[in-house]
Amino acid sequence: MKRILYTLAAIFIGCILSCTPDKDEVLEMGPVDMDHIKEIKLRTSHYQILADGKAQLEFNPLLTTEDGFTVQDSRVDHSQIEYYTSSGETLSKVFSTSDKSLIGKTLNVYAKIKGTEITSNTTTFTVMDPSVSNAYTEITVPVIFHLIQSNKDIAGYGGEIPMERIHLLLDKINNTFSGSVSTNAMGVDTKIRFKAAVYDPYGNKLQEPGINRIYVEEVTDEAKDQYNTFIVNQKALWPHDKYLNVWLISDRENEYDKFFYTISRTCIPRYITSGTDPAEIPEGLTLSSIPESWTPTPNEVGILYKLQSIQTMVRSFGEKNENELVNGFGFYLGLLPTWGASSSAKPQDYCSDTHKYYGNDKEGYNKNQTAYKLVGDCFFLAENIMDDPVGVHRSVSQQQAQRIRWILTNSPERSAWKSDYAFTGR
Repeated sequence: MKRILYTLAAIFIGCILSCTPDKDEVLEMGPVDMDHIKEIKLRTSHYQILADGKAQLEFNPLLTTEDGFTVQDSRVDHSQIEYYTSSGETLSKVFSTSDKSLIGKTLNVYAKIKGTEITSNTTTFTVMDPSVSNAYTEITVPVIFHLIQSNKDIAGYGGEIPMERIHLLLDKINNTFSGSVSTNAMGVDTKIRFKAAVYDPYGNKLQEPGINRIYVEEVTDEAKDQYNTFIVNQKALWPHDKYLNVWLISDRENEYDKFFYTISRTCIPRYITSGTDPAEIPEGLTLSSIPESWTPTPNEVGILYKLQSIQTMVRSFGEKNENELVNGFGFYLGLLPTWGASSSAKPQDYCSDTHKYYGNDKEGYNKNQTAYKLVGDCFFLAENIMDDPVGVHRSVSQQQAQRIRWILTNSPERSAWKSDYAFTGR
């Protein structure tokens, strides 16, 4: 018996020793020896930057060893890399400026490894004027979230969605439109704020600010018109000139397998105010005058979104996959996707200050299907409001803000911000 135990112990110790990396292998996972670097390629996080003192553009060097291996960024000692403009000025790894004399100028930058003659390619970026967005006045949009759940849904899946969860959702949306959680090179404060309604259409104070709870025996689109008839029958279409209606619809049985793609993306602007010059309509949108006998429908004047997606949305790349609610706000306000599912569907959002990319891009980073993307010499985190589902959706660009504010001013079905009824009840 002892012999068996000794044998097992010896085997166990041998396994441990054989699985323990030797000293050289451990060192390979530490900082790379810069003497072994053969090539450095420079990429930037954007090709433009606002001269507002907040926006940041990051230099992202890609190092290759003498053996031809690409070095992971975590193993790079960035203190050993210097950045120079073509005129010889030294820059830090993260560039930011409020120098208005640089506006309109293009900077040419290259990287160099300290103490060597190894230099990178030259990349360029342009310094942009932030004065357009700086001049904005604040717009406050009253929001009412209609939470539509069945009694079975509430009883069988943990109860009602708490008020705090909805208010956190509203905070995220406001953080995106204010740019408060991003230093994106072209991200701005849109000066648009979404505020929970306080009063209902009859002047009654809401028990929960911004929330109208609707309980039904069964949530179903019996009319097969993307819940438009269902919402009207539930008296959940509040006046569009006083509220931004957001319907959070429980679809636990997947009545719509691709809810966001089929329904949420159809909640786009359709009309312009009488007298608006059609030549001013933002590119990519088809807007017309309101018909004389127009009866508003939910997908014309509000946002429909799957309730379950505010809690359990699976982030995966794909044109027909679910996306965050804030992305739905972008569609509602006239923005277009910055991305395409494949090279055959190259995106055009008509904003020259956003990154455009597509999936299955062989030249991209992980085919551009993860949170980080590579387009040309730009390596960046997908954080724009109109980026794909794996992005973080926390930034709105300056030109996107211009489109949004034009829509709010000129689309009558987007006019709730012009009324304070939702906050005063009169």
